[in-house]
Amino acid sequence: MEAKPGSESSISSISDHQPRRFRRRIQTPAAAETLPEEIIEEILLNLPVKSLLKFTSVSKSWRALISSNRFIEAHLEFSRKDPNFTHYRTISTFLRPRNSSVKHCSFPSLFNGNGVVTDAVDVDFPFDSSKKIVRVMGTCNGLVCIAPNIGHWFLWNPSTRQYKQLRGVYDHRTDVVVKYDFKYGFGFDESTRDYKVLLAHSVLSKDNRYETTVKIYSLRTDSWKRIKFFNDSRHPSDSGVSGIFVSGKIHWCTDTGSNSRCDIVSFDLGSEVWGNVAEPSCVESGCYDSPSLGVLDGCLCVLYDFSRSRIVVWVMKEYGVSESWAKTVTVPYVRLPLSNPSIIRPSFCVGPKGEILCMLGSSLMVYNPNDNRFRRPKMRNFGAFLEAHVYYESLVSLA
Repeated sequence: MEAKPGSESSISSISDHQPRRFRRRIQTPAAAETLPEEIIEEILLNLPVKSLLKFTSVSKSWRALISSNRFIEAHLEFSRKDPNFTHYRTISTFLRPRNSSVKHCSFPSLFNGNGVVTDAVDVDFPFDSSKKIVRVMGTCNGLVCIAPNIGHWFLWNPSTRQYKQLRGVYDHRTDVVVKYDFKYGFGFDESTRDYKVLLAHSVLSKDNRYETTVKIYSLRTDSWKRIKFFNDSRHPSDSGVSGIFVSGKIHWCTDTGSNSRCDIVSFDLGSEVWGNVAEPSCVESGCYDSPSLGVLDGCLCVLYDFSRSRIVVWVMKEYGVSESWAKTVTVPYVRLPLSNPSIIRPSFCVGPKGEILCMLGSSLMVYNPNDNRFRRPKMRNFGAFLEAHVYYESLVSLA
């Protein structure tokens, strides 16, 4: 079901399209009628989206409550800050012989080291995803920016199954020989309450000229507009990797060409202005590959790969304050089959006991800094992946 601009609340439209068994009117429990509204709301905030969509049929008052912007934002904040990651999910892409597939799985059991098996579930897309490559361009507030086909981009809420296709991603040209995306990102503009997608791509025309185009999409206006690129001829060292969204800005690394250090380029979704973030100034000396960016516990972090011996993670504890960079953890090098052992993917998450879920090569691993050990979570229907991202359930509307 594609969201239409100007339509009613997503909860209303989604619940109206639920299977018949979910639309059956449920009698409001007598006990619930005597509970104060704030108690009912507190209970509902703890529930997964699937249950909340069903409960919109309990009564008009429950439907109004669950559909309200206040409740949607409160549920989003509760899900984001839940220390047990109850509503957190991973979404991973896999390459099959004929086409690609996408799977998701829940977080809590990944951190459980007591033999609990996590089931990875194949994503049932509400739109066509039959082509060979599916790319996840980024996640934000429970929404996923995804490209299931070349040139076809969608904003998608996996929890509500609501989606919206982004029209006009690429300009139609007949003189293009080569085209590639080297910067893209997805995030939320707090000042205008708007979700935005940024895309920078280059083309090689038939007359051997390279041209760079940078565009930004606004969900509120349902349109793209061109913007200026930052005044630097260098392409980011992590070309083809989704930008890291932190504190209202999307971030990438740009290789300086000296001592493998990098400039951190940022794009402010509110002011739509390019900028820079100072890299840690006291990184230990040594030979390391081009740094990469990530998010650790909600903060921007830089990962330094020291010649396949260790990966050092620096975290900016207070965004924009150079002095707040802190060396947080050193992850030892580990060799895994069917993966590049030197690559730790930029998505990290700190578990309830301080363990770190990291994407090492093409595998999900849990690292315990207390005993300096890795363990691989037990998973079914899951294997070596192309990329993996983290999102959490939400009721956020695409209407």
